[in-house]
Amino acid sequence: MSRPAILAEGITVTYRPYTSRVPLLRKVMSRDGPVVHALDGVGFRAERGGSIGILGKNGAGKSTLLKVLAGTLVPDSGTVEVHGRVSTLLALGSGFNGELSGRRNIMLGCLAAGLSKVETVDLVEPIIEFSELGEAIERRLNTYSSGMVARLAFAIGVSMRPDILMIDEVLSVGDESFRDKSQDAMKQLVDRAGALVLVSHRLRVIRELCTEAVWLHKGRVEKIGTPESVIKAYKQAVRAGKA
Repeated sequence: MSRPAILAEGITVTYRPYTSRVPLLRKVMSRDGPVVHALDGVGFRAERGGSIGILGKNGAGKSTLLKVLAGTLVPDSGTVEVHGRVSTLLALGSGFNGELSGRRNIMLGCLAAGLSKVETVDLVEPIIEFSELGEAIERRLNTYSSGMVARLAFAIGVSMRPDILMIDEVLSVGDESFRDKSQDAMKQLVDRAGALVLVSHRLRVIRELCTEAVWLHKGRVEKIGTPESVIKAYKQAVRAGKA
């Protein structure tokens, strides 16, 4: 069997919610109190040329899992293997500088992702074209609407031609034509043997874009399978008040 794009096994992330009026130092040092499992033994495999949709209610652990996969959060236990260049869209505008123009943010974003100066220069115009921001690209980012920031973030993420693209709800922002364009870009990535990990509350998007789905419930994997089967089980659980 070929090496997968992502292999996650036994991922556990815990924290202790501090609600009492205990001094801060004692809160940090104490090991007493209840433990909340944001993720509890989560594991799955993402193949090259495949796309995985992660679904579940708020607080199920979806965004936490994406942060672990992206390497921005270290789990308490478990292992993650990621093979290939990763581009992440975990929070719109994270890492952007609002005082700089859209163009400058493109350049800084590409360089921060590890691209060379030559690669960055070559990508600037294609990114601007994809974003459809026009003359606004020369304005400061803090004058942009959330939809404009979404366009810029997504354009940067996909234009770097990553092997693996991880997205957290970015498609919920922007107009319909740009969402369609974004979906086409993701399909092209998967078609060239890349891998897509998509966290979304929009079940229709997961059904249309993904080859597999993972349903998280209270930090645990409730079901893995085809998008149709997982979404059906999830909807049934929601109607029964069990999700």
